[in-house]
Amino acid sequence: MNILIGLLPFILFALVERLAGIPAGLCAGALSALALCLRDWTGPRRHSGLIELVSLLLFGSLAVYAGLYSPHWTVMGVRIVVDAILLLVMLASMLIGRPFTLGYAKADADPADWLSPRFIRSHYVVSGVWTGALAVVVLADALILFWPRATLAGVALIVAALMAASRFTSRYAASLRT
Repeated sequence: MNILIGLLPFILFALVERLAGIPAGLCAGALSALALCLRDWTGPRRHSGLIELVSLLLFGSLAVYAGLYSPHWTVMGVRIVVDAILLLVMLASMLIGRPFTLGYAKADADPADWLSPRFIRSHYVVSGVWTGALAVVVLADALILFWPRATLAGVALIVAALMAASRFTSRYAASLRT
């Protein structure tokens, strides 16, 4: 569930931009990312996860840009860019050998387990599932962008992908404990 908390800025952005527009959504994403980072920096972990830091940089810079230049962005255009950047960060984390879920797991895991092949392999699996879910989200965004009549189907795909990744993560973690 920590991964879902890390995705909170993206979720808030999607909700707020629908209700109040793109600039408000970007600000909601930036402020929630800042709150998550502050929580992490002042808490026992003393560092933020990759997703929180990317969220803060992404939404903060887009919000500042939107405030300064008032660009004429489409909602789906911004959403696909935001989701695609998150997808690229997730892919890059696995390609460089540091699956993004490791940061979340280390907070709850015994430090002696951090270097075990089983621990690292399990995080490649979980990171891969979440990266796959984000790939579905980006494809659904593209579907909605290029075929607006498919909005309901696109939203259903997004919800299903995120729920499936969350459910898989919970079940997989439980299976590793046994």
